[in-house]
Amino acid sequence: MGAMARPWLLLLAAAVAVPASAGVETKIPVVKWGQKADRLYITMPLPDIEEPQVQIEEGSLFFAAHSRGQDYEVTLTMLRGINKTESKYTINQWSASFELTKLRLEPCWKRLLKEKTTYSWLKKDHERLYESDCQHAKEMWRDAYFTAKLEGRSPNVEPAKEEGEKEEGEGKASPKDDFDEKKKREREAFEKKIAEFRKKAVPRTKKDKKGRRRAKKSQEL
Repeated sequence: MGAMARPWLLLLAAAVAVPASAGVETKIPVVKWGQKADRLYITMPLPDIEEPQVQIEEGSLFFAAHSRGQDYEVTLTMLRGINKTESKYTINQWSASFELTKLRLEPCWKRLLKEKTTYSWLKKDHERLYESDCQHAKEMWRDAYFTAKLEGRSPNVEPAKEEGEKEEGEGKASPKDDFDEKKKREREAFEKKIAEFRKKAVPRTKKDKKGRRRAKKSQEL
């Protein structure tokens, strides 16, 4: 009887030896995100991360790791481009954190991902939302946009350098000087428009004024 029971004991031992993670479905981690005008902040709260894999591309972020008996993996396809050489990440005992530099300074993104689908695992990190920075960037972008329109050029194209303009770093104007110069150009363009409208307007005569007064009095009677 003891000899016959041995195969069953071997099978039981084999079952116990199977790793706990075998057959466990890979999950998507919780992704919390915030931003400034020039960068993104992404946090994945996972404790005791093991065997992390990170790949940052110009348009996406890939992350995979093992945490407390569970495998996690996610690929985030961003709304717009990322400067992968300027981006960085850190992994500690409690989470994986990413600081991703945007390709350009611009108004804050309305969403993180290119697709508009809503996911339960994707959440805004209210501790990393910088509303004043986003508002400032929006105002600067709007100012640059309408200035370009007034100058008759595309808002998406940088203005060409004037002949004799100094190279970068040589006699470069301060941001305040640039802002004042833009305001001056806007004011001049506005005054020019007003002058054109006044030229097209039909001047009033004394007879017109008297006729309007008489018409008004007759209506009152």
